[in-house]
Amino acid sequence: MTFTTNQPAQMTGLNGYKVKPVITIGETIPGTSGNYTPPGILDGIGAFELEEDTVRVLVNHELRSGVGYAYALANGTELTGARISYFDIDKETLEVVDAGLAYDTIINRNGEVVDDISDIEFGGLNRFCSSIYVEGNQFASGSGIVDNIYFTGEETFGGTEFALDIENNTLHAVPWLGRAGWENITQVDTGDTDEVGILVGDDREAAPLLLYVGEKDTTEGAGFLERNGLADGSLYVWVPDAELGDTEGENDPDSNPDPAGFNGTGNSESGTFVEIDYYRPEEAGSAEDTDGDGSIQDELGYDEMGFATQTQQDLLAEEAGAFQFSRPEDVATNPADGTEAVLASTGRSGRFPDDVWGITYSVNLEFGDSDITADLKILYDGDDAGDGQFAHPDFGLRSPDNLDWADDGYIYINEDRSIGEFGDTSGEEASIWKLDPTTGELIRVAQMDRSAVPGEPIPQTDGDPDDIGDWESSGILDVSSLFDQEPGELFLFDVQAHSLRDGVIAEENLVQGGQLAFLQEIPEPRSEAVPFTHAHNDYEHDFPLFDALSYGFISVESDIWLYPGDDGNLRVAHDPVLNPTTLPTIEELYLDPLQDLKEEFDNGGVYADGTPLTLLIDIKSEGLSTYQRLHEVLTEYQEESPGLFT
Repeated sequence: MTFTTNQPAQMTGLNGYKVKPVITIGETIPGTSGNYTPPGILDGIGAFELEEDTVRVLVNHELRSGVGYAYALANGTELTGARISYFDIDKETLEVVDAGLAYDTIINRNGEVVDDISDIEFGGLNRFCSSIYVEGNQFASGSGIVDNIYFTGEETFGGTEFALDIENNTLHAVPWLGRAGWENITQVDTGDTDEVGILVGDDREAAPLLLYVGEKDTTEGAGFLERNGLADGSLYVWVPDAELGDTEGENDPDSNPDPAGFNGTGNSESGTFVEIDYYRPEEAGSAEDTDGDGSIQDELGYDEMGFATQTQQDLLAEEAGAFQFSRPEDVATNPADGTEAVLASTGRSGRFPDDVWGITYSVNLEFGDSDITADLKILYDGDDAGDGQFAHPDFGLRSPDNLDWADDGYIYINEDRSIGEFGDTSGEEASIWKLDPTTGELIRVAQMDRSAVPGEPIPQTDGDPDDIGDWESSGILDVSSLFDQEPGELFLFDVQAHSLRDGVIAEENLVQGGQLAFLQEIPEPRSEAVPFTHAHNDYEHDFPLFDALSYGFISVESDIWLYPGDDGNLRVAHDPVLNPTTLPTIEELYLDPLQDLKEEFDNGGVYADGTPLTLLIDIKSEGLSTYQRLHEVLTEYQEESPGLFT
């Protein structure tokens, strides 16, 4: 049995892209282990081929440890909070064929199987944010992990990174990566077959850029963490070579370099990764909870295993001279160069006034015999609007968050509002952007649609529909190759609809609404038409109209319905439905794109050679009223674009 949502897309594709929703929070999906109702706050995404015709998609839920309905591990332990779901998607139909929880066992920081909530620091997993699926032997050099692993971490002060063993459905804590407010990690190529390199995005104000390097244990019987180089490693922070400026004033109490001394689109700085002494077994247990808040992470010292607390690790980074970023977010490796990565720092008001709107950096690493160096370049600085690419920062990329360096060479970036000025000048909702890392040019490819509030059978209401940026997109991931498409043609992303909290969301303790969706590149029309060709039921194709144009068809067919109480919308579908708002309109699928093509070619047709297109419209609902409404709509378009119809 397959499943696909009947709810409208919560983002709209732009500039040659369209959005196809997969599941909407509140829906229940039939699965092999029973019905599955995914909770909300979808975030990081990973994907791999499960079978020849099926892709398994792993998705985080960024829930705090005490919220969300309870779920059970294999040993019966019940937990609330963050979790990872799987969605198995058919390659051909893009529909869900199975869904459920992605793991049944958790191994904590002490290497023990979790059988009680007290075995986990926060009484449950806490805010799994972005994520990455890493294949074993990823790099041609032979460096890197050996197993297929899905990495994700707790985005909270003193959080832990986790590694999901895909083969055994077991989630392992990875204490050797240190402490962080984990946004994400990305594997980088050390060039050494014995080593693993991991770059860390620590989502906290004034956090450093971290690098972990570990050696793989190749002995027979080595444990999961050991054989993948995720134990007994070293932790480093990036320190600029030059003496860079530091923000002055009481908001920045230290003297470490920060965006005051390194900002501006196109600027770059060299630096070195300096090792910090974050593991000292002789100091194990030295950190004490002096303030009685139940946590030692805000105390100096080392935990019972000998690892530095978050506060101790921050002090070590400060003493090493680490550069302090406004607030690091996602990281991703260049698929064409394993020694290059991209880092987004989201910006924020307050401590660092030189990075309010966010900065996107490239990180070029070099693993030498003794030193590990890295050059950072600013690909796009929101505060200067990309060196004047936009009239005001609010018209360009704002508050960059999740991102993916896709196989087509471009970087795709989600916006997540981090400042109050977001949208005030432009009025633009949160978006997904396509960044050219060579030129810094940005193209908006999708934008939030706040009118797409779920209706029956899972009706919800938007508690604050005019609050720009209250819905955020996240988890962008290029999945083109997994679905047998060209690089950059097909992405997965999700929506966190923070203001959707009522109805089934509250009743089922799903926390917040949202959606998992595909972002698809629309095919380009052929330059020449093919005579005597027609697209029957064109609207059922993956890309209505554009699929036909890409093959040079000279006519397409659309069936339309006029529903009572639907504000005169002409909906496109083969059969009637109970909720017409889930259907696209003739304007969306045909009239608006045809109007754009007419303006683009300006030659009397919709092809470069001037060939016109015949749009056949089949009236499915009551004839007279539907025809009259169609006549009104076509007349409006003809008046706006003379010559559009003949």
